[in-house]
Amino acid sequence: MKRMNGQREAFERKADELRERLMHTIEAIDQRRHELLDVGAEVRRSGPGVVVGGLLLAVMGGAAVIALVQDVRAGARGERLRGERIRALVRSWRHPDWVAAQGKPSVPREIGRKILIGAASFLAMQLIRRGIRLTLATPGGEALPRGKPPELRA
Repeated sequence: MKRMNGQREAFERKADELRERLMHTIEAIDQRRHELLDVGAEVRRSGPGVVVGGLLLAVMGGAAVIALVQDVRAGARGERLRGERIRALVRSWRHPDWVAAQGKPSVPREIGRKILIGAASFLAMQLIRRGIRLTLATPGGEALPRGKPPELRA
């Protein structure tokens, strides 16, 4: 009878070990199930990839829409240009004197136009230079002096 009790205790010990291992395995499987179903953790883990993928899809969709709109506009533009050419041909047939190019503009008018263009260019350059000087201002808020080039920091 003692022999049976010794075997029984060994069997019970073995059964307890197997139960412990089985519970450990079930807990590990349950933990993995929770990790798989945890939406917040999935978003944190793959959020940047999803955002980049979404942005790429949005850019590609926008590019497709723009291409489609440009294609439609190009077709409409071609039709409009054909109509304008036909109307110009009819106009030139009815009034051939209107087709010839007008004479050159007068000299004072050309001089005035060139002076205005020069003044506008000068003003634009001054504004651009001032903007660059203020953009490259020192951290203290002072603009760079006029003659001194900015120092590049490494």
